[in-house]
Amino acid sequence: MKKAILLFFIFPTILFSNYINFDSFMKNNNTVMLIIDPKSGEIINANEYAAKFYGKTLEQLKKSNIKDINVFTKIQVQEEMQKAKRENRNYFIFKHKIANEKIEKVEVYSFPIVYNNQKLLFSIINKYKDKYAVEYFNKNLEEQVKLQTAEIEASKRKILNIFFICFVLLIIWVFILIYLLRQKKELAIKLQETNKNLSETNERFELAMDTTKDGLWDWNLKTNQVLFSKTLKEMLGYKEDELESRFDTWASMVHPDDYKKAEKDIHNHLKGFTEYYENIHRMKHKLGHWIWVLDRGKIVFDENRNPIRMIGFHTDISSQKEAEKKIEEQKEEFEKIFSNSNDAIAILDLETKFLNFNDAYLKMTGFSKEELLKKSCLELTLEDDIENTKKALEIVLKEGHIENFEKSCVVKDGRVLLSSMNMALMSDKKRIILTTRDITKIKNLQSQEKLVSMGEMIGNIAHQWRQPLAVITTNASGIKLQKELEVLDDETFYKSMNSIIKQSKYLSETIDDFRAYIKDDKAKEDTTLVYILNKTLSLNEATLKNNHIKVETNFKEDMEIFGYKNELVQSFLNILNNAVDAIKERLGQDKVRVIFINTEKTQEGLNIIIKDNAGGIEKSILPRIFEPYFTTKHQSVGTGIGLSLSHDILVNHHNAEISVLNEEFSYEGKKYKGAKFIIKFKKL
Repeated sequence: MKKAILLFFIFPTILFSNYINFDSFMKNNNTVMLIIDPKSGEIINANEYAAKFYGKTLEQLKKSNIKDINVFTKIQVQEEMQKAKRENRNYFIFKHKIANEKIEKVEVYSFPIVYNNQKLLFSIINKYKDKYAVEYFNKNLEEQVKLQTAEIEASKRKILNIFFICFVLLIIWVFILIYLLRQKKELAIKLQETNKNLSETNERFELAMDTTKDGLWDWNLKTNQVLFSKTLKEMLGYKEDELESRFDTWASMVHPDDYKKAEKDIHNHLKGFTEYYENIHRMKHKLGHWIWVLDRGKIVFDENRNPIRMIGFHTDISSQKEAEKKIEEQKEEFEKIFSNSNDAIAILDLETKFLNFNDAYLKMTGFSKEELLKKSCLELTLEDDIENTKKALEIVLKEGHIENFEKSCVVKDGRVLLSSMNMALMSDKKRIILTTRDITKIKNLQSQEKLVSMGEMIGNIAHQWRQPLAVITTNASGIKLQKELEVLDDETFYKSMNSIIKQSKYLSETIDDFRAYIKDDKAKEDTTLVYILNKTLSLNEATLKNNHIKVETNFKEDMEIFGYKNELVQSFLNILNNAVDAIKERLGQDKVRVIFINTEKTQEGLNIIIKDNAGGIEKSILPRIFEPYFTTKHQSVGTGIGLSLSHDILVNHHNAEISVLNEEFSYEGKKYKGAKFIIKFKKL
């Protein structure tokens, strides 16, 4: 602190010396020193002590801007400048961001200098020591003044002695005359320095105005003149000399629809009704478009508490307004979708109580708006599905969404419908939006399709069982006859028993596979795609054999998945049955009938390829092959839900992709054409 005080007294003497080496001077001082460009706020030079104080390297500090360090807002900077002027202080008190991101109150002593042929500010920064430090500084200042006064008094006495001697000695008179001329010159220099300091003060004020991103205005309430900063003019597309400094200039640029409100807010502040003036309005840009500004200001009073000035800032908030407009448009769009959607949409709180819903949701449930607002989603859930619903809600809260969740809903008058839901956590993390589809009809058709498939399967299995049953009957009859004739030997007995056991085991495995297929999946399980394909072929073995269809498989590649086993089996059965129906319809039993099933490894996961030699699918119906209820068969043959169901199971329930095309290929030296289904599974 003592060094800072010493510098304060000696600095006016050395400040304008052409012989002072500032680089050396700063380097050899352990006081925080900065050289700043007053126009841009850039730090031109600093010493190592300053770098240490602000927690930066010297190079980092030299690349910084004073705005990166001074945490005061523009209004606070202006108020501090006014306060320093009122208190007759030669320093400013700011808050600076120092090492470790700490905010420290500091005293800033700034002086104009010429450095490298530039007019710059030389600043000394000390930590603020509260009232005690100020008193200490003033005390030292008084002591220095006393010393200076004593020296002046001593000089006067010397002048009187010299003046007395001048009457005697002409040479001494000449020296006294030279001395007086020199004093006159010094007074002229001091006057010049005072004017220059005043000019530098104005430059610092202009720096505060021009280095901010906000536009600053200063309204003289007595003359009605308004000083607009360079930034404010640029904000409106004007150059520094293009706007007249009058209140009318601002008034002429405010949007007509916004002017009355802005004028009223200014009036209320001038009357003392508000602590600050604040208003949002549009101003016309030089190019003709309108920009939104946040206008803030505060009155400056004189010593008699009379308002003399009003100072404030313009902040361009056009981008914020544009964002608000887009949000409002999105909100309107969402409300239109919400209100007019054919899908039933509802919004719940985290306890699943209904907050809002559209007409489609009311229509689906049959409840009135008043009735539904008193209920929760769990109340509308069938008791058997409540636990699964709670688990689904936990997934939504953890992962943000869940898709194609199926549950049974109890609606008006006790009706039960099957629903498929997509649930997502909304951006506020306090609400859940769900879209619901009534899939009761689709599920009934799917069940019907499955029953038809199972009926055909049972018929084919019954036909297929005749051979193993005939083998069992023949072996049992033969053993009985040989036993009665007492010609049964051990070899014949064990051979017949082994044959009976083998055929019985085959029948038992067929029953187990069929029982597993008709059982409803309740949860996803870990399994492999080759396992699913083998189960599918096992269930369809009788159908394929009875129709003399050969299956060529290549299952060298496999992949683990997490899914519903029976759903996957059903989806592959539907594709296989589609191929079987096409082969039966187009190829006689004397023709080659073949289906190929291969697995291929890819970078994303595994592809399953199923193709036949039935001649392919007509190009006109290829794009619609997976549409619900679309079929080329007679109504007595199928509902058209089979391939649509496969698509739904694979795409929506297992995140797979399915496509179909026609392909020509060679098999056993002959060319064939058929439909090729490609199912792409992705890695977990």
